[in-house]
Amino acid sequence: MVLLFAAAAVQSGCHHDSALPAPSGSTSATPVIEAGETVVLGTADDGKTIDLPVGGSLTLRLASHAGTGYAWAPVARDGGDGGVLSPTGERASEVSSDTPGAPKVDVYRLSASRAGTATVEMALRRPWGNEPPAKTWRVTVTVH
Repeated sequence: MVLLFAAAAVQSGCHHDSALPAPSGSTSATPVIEAGETVVLGTADDGKTIDLPVGGSLTLRLASHAGTGYAWAPVARDGGDGGVLSPTGERASEVSSDTPGAPKVDVYRLSASRAGTATVEMALRRPWGNEPPAKTWRVTVTVH
């Protein structure tokens, strides 16, 4: 099942709130995410596959510019994701200043509701007209 959102991320890199050290003899570690922890995704995470436990959270921080009419929004797909990921609240926007064109971040929060795989696809577009998205962004989330 697939859940799709359309977006571009503001922060580069994926991170969560409890990094673990690399195993002995290893140069990097795959973070272990516990239920209740949050993974934050940014622009550099486009195309990645992310693992979350049931009860884990996912925050998308997607960059755009205030006053342009563009905002990140989920891409609707038939069939959904079967409830693997659930939205938590509404989209929030963080604007750095009142100046038109100032950097803006659209924030989406999701929770891992049940085991399965979902694709999250976001599109940067204006809510009016039929123009194709200015940008798209996608990750695959495996919940276990």
